[in-house]
Amino acid sequence: MRREAIALLIGFAAITPASAQLPVLRARSLDATAAVKIFNPAGSIRLVGWDRDSIVVRGRIARRQRFFFGGSASGVKLGVDDAVTGDSPPSELVVYLPRASRVSIKSASADITGTDVSGWFASVSGSIRLAGTATSIEAETMDGSIDLNVVTPWARARTGSGSLTLRRAAADADLATIAGTLTVATASVRRGRFSSVTGDIRMIGAPPVDALLELSNHDGSVDLLLPRDAGGVFDLSTVSGTIENGFGSARPVARVDAPSRSLRVQLREGGAHVTVRTFRGVIRLRSR
Repeated sequence: MRREAIALLIGFAAITPASAQLPVLRARSLDATAAVKIFNPAGSIRLVGWDRDSIVVRGRIARRQRFFFGGSASGVKLGVDDAVTGDSPPSELVVYLPRASRVSIKSASADITGTDVSGWFASVSGSIRLAGTATSIEAETMDGSIDLNVVTPWARARTGSGSLTLRRAAADADLATIAGTLTVATASVRRGRFSSVTGDIRMIGAPPVDALLELSNHDGSVDLLLPRDAGGVFDLSTVSGTIENGFGSARPVARVDAPSRSLRVQLREGGAHVTVRTFRGVIRLRSR
């Protein structure tokens, strides 16, 4: 495997543009479950999981920046040190690493993309896009967007003003935004908590029959877009918002002990249990 890494280094060096400023090219052997920490304040970070016992890093570092790379077979730390100049011009890193490794990625404004990688991903204003398969995902960004097109048993993601989208199966998902739109575009979540403060929440597709899902919002809307043959129990409640039921004539009723209104909709026998709560936001139960 080490010979393969050396061969890849030679190949990458051959295709590196001669005009590229401060090219980066590093490699070493790495255990399959090693810990990998990466820091790049600005630019981009691309991660690719592969079935080799080595790590290869290539890219371009901004002028006057310093690249660091160190560690052992059980763990590696690498990235761009911006302490030399005090500013953060963009740098580009591409990292090939074992699929089973555990990554910890941090950035200020760099966009992060990854395929077949697991771990923690954080950027203040950059976007995060992950695909493939993973053992677990934890992603955070304030102003950027998060797109999870990844199959994983556990996913946790947070955004501030950016959008958040879950596209593929996650057995357990905990997703939240402050003002960004939250979209659950998969019908494969079995345990889910989805929340926002002012951003809209959209869930598309019928959840699994054994699913237990909770959706909450303050001022934003919650839209449940279901196929006509969907099944399950949907408990909907709002304090001062409205509830729209597109699956029948039942309408919300006011509670005796509180000013809020609630509606329980039973679709077919059995199925998922979905609870939706808002303060002022509208709740819509609709067919696709």
